[in-house]
Amino acid sequence: MTAPATGEAVLRVSGLDVYYGRLPAVQDVSLEVREGEIVALVGPNGAGKTTVMKAIIGLVKPRRGRIEFRRDGRWIEIQDLPVHTRVRLGIHTVAAVENVLPRFTVERNLRVGAYTRDDDEIEADLERQLERFPILRQRRTQLAGTLSGGEQKMLAIGRALMGRPGLLLLDEPSLGLAGRVMDEVFDIVTAISREQRLEVLLVEQNVRKGLESSARTYVMRIGAVDFEAPSAELLEDDRIEQAYFGGAAAPAAPTAPAAPAEG
Repeated sequence: MTAPATGEAVLRVSGLDVYYGRLPAVQDVSLEVREGEIVALVGPNGAGKTTVMKAIIGLVKPRRGRIEFRRDGRWIEIQDLPVHTRVRLGIHTVAAVENVLPRFTVERNLRVGAYTRDDDEIEADLERQLERFPILRQRRTQLAGTLSGGEQKMLAIGRALMGRPGLLLLDEPSLGLAGRVMDEVFDIVTAISREQRLEVLLVEQNVRKGLESSARTYVMRIGAVDFEAPSAELLEDDRIEQAYFGGAAAPAAPTAPAAPAEG
């Protein structure tokens, strides 16, 4: 776990509302990710975590609010930009499921991650990923769809890193993993963030792993951010338990019927 960063923000989400049709999914969500830190976004099923992630990526369009990304010292509003433009700005994501191209080899998957680049460092970066994930070197010519769940997760992370991201979004990295493999994936994520000073927004259902791996945590409930705190503090008190299992509803929670189930 790292201490909360004190540097400037690189991502700002302000007053975000997202609807699915007429049903509110999230309302008035605000958060930020600062230089060199991992931020966790946690909450029970249906709280709206994945919806927030999709809005940042560009897979859903907000009805209201701003999403800003700092690139080369200037702020860019991205809420109306298409997905591919956000990728070119440096926002890369690892999806919770279906995060590899199953009929491509491991090496080809990694190379796909560099599709927005046109420089002479791609081969060097490919070698870095194979060094970082030795199992991928062993599976280099194997079809990605034949890898284990943990291996596919590592491949998806390596592919995202091939794009040299300025911000990495991880959606449920623990999904489908258990025990040693899950610990290994989280150790890799924290090591990458520390070594490269890479900002990471981590959406995670496994609350303890999310807290242990992050500097700060935003806790969502009923479509809104309930509170934000240093992750180390939340490991030591009962606010997470109250958010999941009891207590008053978040003040900004919508009163309309719940949206379709989203993480």
